[in-house]
Amino acid sequence: MRIKILWTFLLGLIFAFQAHGQSWRKSPFEIYAGFGTAHYFGDIGGSDSENTWYGIKDLDVFRSRPGILTGIRYFQSDYLGISGSLALGWLSGSDEGGPNEGRGYVFNTVVLEPAARIEFFPVRDLMVLSGVNRRGMVRNYGTFSAYIFGGAGAAVYYVRPNANLEARQERDNIDHGFVTMVIPAGLGIKVGISNTMDIGLELGGRYALNDYLDGFTSPTATANDIYYLTTVQFIYRLEDLGL
Repeated sequence: MRIKILWTFLLGLIFAFQAHGQSWRKSPFEIYAGFGTAHYFGDIGGSDSENTWYGIKDLDVFRSRPGILTGIRYFQSDYLGISGSLALGWLSGSDEGGPNEGRGYVFNTVVLEPAARIEFFPVRDLMVLSGVNRRGMVRNYGTFSAYIFGGAGAAVYYVRPNANLEARQERDNIDHGFVTMVIPAGLGIKVGISNTMDIGLELGGRYALNDYLDGFTSPTATANDIYYLTTVQFIYRLEDLGL
């Protein structure tokens, strides 16, 4: 009797996983767009204290700028997604109130970032609110998903220095170019609000492969520039495109 119950339970799990596995094939594509803030960590600005609380004190809220992110996601499996994204961000930094306040450097940078990402979903469409709609069909909202991502991209950037920084660039003959590779990585969550729509929150860092997103590199610099995008996203599930 117990063996029959066990087999019934196992078969039920198998069919449940098969049904769940087929559900993503009905709609493996998503498009998303979000807006939020961009934060810069580099050679200009920062805390005047040696203890930065692992970089938290280096965050200058008053120098936060807007960030926009859009893209398309394809689920290759229940837990693995491939995404192409395009981000637009504004970065800003100032020496005011920092350890190098005397030099008076200020910059503003515009960054356009195309990127490719691989996303791992340890939690995907976990039903938090269960139920059926008026037609007696199981609803696909009230779900929760969480993911981590990593990838590679390019940052096409334009720096606007203040007079002090521009003079330093001319003195040191700094020619940094306008394109660099970046490595994006981060995490996100999303919550289903309808059969086709989710709302998400994503925090992603970008490690640049040069140290000139602010138009300057310090002789004592030990790392390249980093910037973060924090975005609130709206995600729409597309119909199967037949790929």
